Amino acid sequence: MKLVEFKKVTGNCKTPLLETGGRIDHAEDLVFWNGSQGALNAIRQLEGLAKNTNNLTIKWDGSPAVVFGRNPNGEFIFTDKSGFHAQGYDGRATNSADLKGMIKDRAKKNPSKTNSYKAYADKIVPIFNTVAKAIPNKFQGYFNGDMLYFAKPEQANGRYVFKPNVVEYSVDASSELGKKIGQSKAGVVVHNMMSEQGRIMPIKELDRYIQGRGLFVIPPTTVNKKVGVDTNALNKIKNVVSQNATLIDALLDKNKLASMKLTDLPKILYAYTNAKVDQGLQNLGSDFSRWLLTSAVSEPKKQKIIEYVKQNINGFVALWNTVSGIMNAKDNIITQLDTAPGDVQASINGRPGGEGYVLGGIKLVRRSGFTQANRAINKR
Repeated sequence: MKLVEFKKVTGNCKTPLLETGGRIDHAEDLVFWNGSQGALNAIRQLEGLAKNTNNLTIKWDGSPAVVFGRNPNGEFIFTDKSGFHAQGYDGRATNSADLKGMIKDRAKKNPSKTNSYKAYADKIVPIFNTVAKAIPNKFQGYFNGDMLYFAKPEQANGRYVFKPNVVEYSVDASSELGKKIGQSKAGVVVHNMMSEQGRIMPIKELDRYIQGRGLFVIPPTTVNKKVGVDTNALNKIKNVVSQNATLIDALLDKNKLASMKLTDLPKILYAYTNAKVDQGLQNLGSDFSRWLLTSAVSEPKKQKIIEYVKQNINGFVALWNTVSGIMNAKDNIITQLDTAPGDVQASINGRPGGEGYVLGGIKLVRRSGFTQANRAINKR
């Protein structure tokens, strides 16, 4: 993965360089929500990478999710996502003692996780003041982000190495990014800003809001390596979509689904795709009915969906051919990006690859790589 430049956004920006808070879809999932047009949109964005990667950024794999900023009274708040949105207790810590107390209370309610909570507190509590110093006194509002490291990472062979969650990162210490890491005490990737009322806002000029060097807020990291896009493969997928657009759209027709009380069919197709991550993503769609029968969908709805699929079998087959085709093209691009030398290297269990990338409004994440590894951790 070759780095990149740090982009400062000014004026109007059609595509925010920081995530805006809503879910970012896998490229192949656009067909579930927007039918044939969603598929063609995904294909167009992948095709565009052949010209440039100006709109392609690294999707950092941070943990835990944190919220920090100042309330209307000017008090600094630093907590994790659960604490900020807590009901039944005040998790918006205004000092390190409050933050430590909150985590201690969680341990009391979950004795089996006492050691885990203690280790968590030992990492996050000491950086409270570091984060506080980074936020100007006159600032109001909050940042949503994910921690990347709680102390300056150790160096190995001239590279800073840190593993916040599933992905291990290795950054050239002599690079621009590496130098900033070397000057910092903690690192976080920020996704968006949030008002006191919870309104999500994109960030346009990050430098305006962060002061000092103790907290390194990772800016949007743009990939500037040229990608070899398999246009022949994408053209084949486009032909599949074009030839079967009417069938795909009939299968997902919102009015028809509403009349049959099946408006959640796209969500069920999406859930099936995610379930296949654990079992293997080959032959998508072929075992959908078998999976459906073991799912949490109500029994009457199961039978209704199975019958509906039979009635629209050509559109159903075309849908999964489209999903698989886009997924394969996307994975081919990810492989090129993951294995390219550069300032930032990412790996999962020793194999090249990170969480993925963000391309405009879609994410390029290998479901059989990061998604599978992340699901495995969450099941523990």
